Amino acid sequence: MTKIIKGGNLPVPGQVWRIAVVRRAPGGGVPEVEASALLLDASGRVRGDGDLVFYNQLTHPSGAVRHIGQVRDEEQRVADWLEIDTALVEPGVQRIAITASSEDGTFGRVPGLHIRTISAGTGEQLALYEVDDASTETAFVLGEFYRREGAWKFRAVGQGWDSGLVGLAEDFGIVGRDPETEAEAAPDDEPVHDDEPASSGASPEAIPEELLSKVREAEAAAGAASVRTTPRVPVQRPPRTGPQSDAELFGQDFPEFVRSGEGKADITVDVPIPAGYVVVESARRGDGYFAVHSIDGKGDSDALLANTVMKDQGARRVLRYDGKAPLRLRVSAYGEPWTIAVRPVSTVEILDGTAEGRGSDVLLYTGPAGLLSSRLRTRLGFEWFNVHGYEPDGRDHLLANEASRFPRETRPLPEGPLLVQLVSADGDWTLKVRPPKENRFWRRASR
Repeated sequence: MTKIIKGGNLPVPGQVWRIAVVRRAPGGGVPEVEASALLLDASGRVRGDGDLVFYNQLTHPSGAVRHIGQVRDEEQRVADWLEIDTALVEPGVQRIAITASSEDGTFGRVPGLHIRTISAGTGEQLALYEVDDASTETAFVLGEFYRREGAWKFRAVGQGWDSGLVGLAEDFGIVGRDPETEAEAAPDDEPVHDDEPASSGASPEAIPEELLSKVREAEAAAGAASVRTTPRVPVQRPPRTGPQSDAELFGQDFPEFVRSGEGKADITVDVPIPAGYVVVESARRGDGYFAVHSIDGKGDSDALLANTVMKDQGARRVLRYDGKAPLRLRVSAYGEPWTIAVRPVSTVEILDGTAEGRGSDVLLYTGPAGLLSSRLRTRLGFEWFNVHGYEPDGRDHLLANEASRFPRETRPLPEGPLLVQLVSADGDWTLKVRPPKENRFWRRASR
């Protein structure tokens, strides 16, 4: 077997090859990875959606490329296997790209990622390429098979994308998005209002350089990850009714705690709270810097629960409380009146179909697995929209993470119950739950 580096190539004799995309098995912080193949023409583009072989389309119409299964070993390694029969590759196909993608994590968290090419006829291992420079990518072209002077060669590519399989495939010409989702998206020529400063909550990889300095200044001043910049308006929806069993999976009921004050203060919540999730809602009058943190046993600030410099700002966030010591909160303000409330999860409103609101909020989703379409309208020129979903055991699902003029995304929504937390939503937001069938092309087929 020949080991090659990124950019290296070598001939691969024979007619049928088997390709293994190998990595550490998922779990313990390692995300799930899927292998796929793209059949490309001389221009480097697919000829149609059929030229993608992936988890929902396991065999190319020509039969030339197949996804033949997945195996795991006792060393916690897993490999997806693909097979290429060059005798069946159509003349219009000049390259076959072997890719890997992850829907729930980056490749910097995937140890041991490599690709092996094996002769199906002799079992000889022909080529090995190890990826050793992965970081924030969610999709990779690991290698490619290409025609050269009547023969086939293999090249180690190692090119990454941060937009997952959907973004990678679209760059090669695949059209598989949900048309209804695209039709509802805000047009790019929607007017932009630049009369307020841009939000400083986006990640450094996503925001322009001129905004990055504002992020760093805010983080240095506040010791926080985001600065909220628009007033929160309460969500206008019917109150929660019906069985409470889903909410009780996150935490039992307890007496509500409400405290008002002005300026800086440390608060000890003096009502009995069982271990589990709690809702911390904050509201203040006036402007200037305002933040709320939980405090750990040493008196240091812990989880960020509110953070803003805007007038009449508030937030509703969930906090996972261990129940071992009284819950303590630290309010940082400059002379303006504020109110803090700690409430059980049973007070959270239900996400059922479509929900609308403004600012940081939390909803309870109790339905089946599907898709969550999220959209943010803001008066700012550039905004970060970030939504997470928390399971009762603390598992975290990223449901939206977009920084742009008009943030909008559609991502898989796990089966409920799930606490849907709008972490950064500086503007008017809309969430819409969709059944999986509305995005048939990209929806994972059951194994």
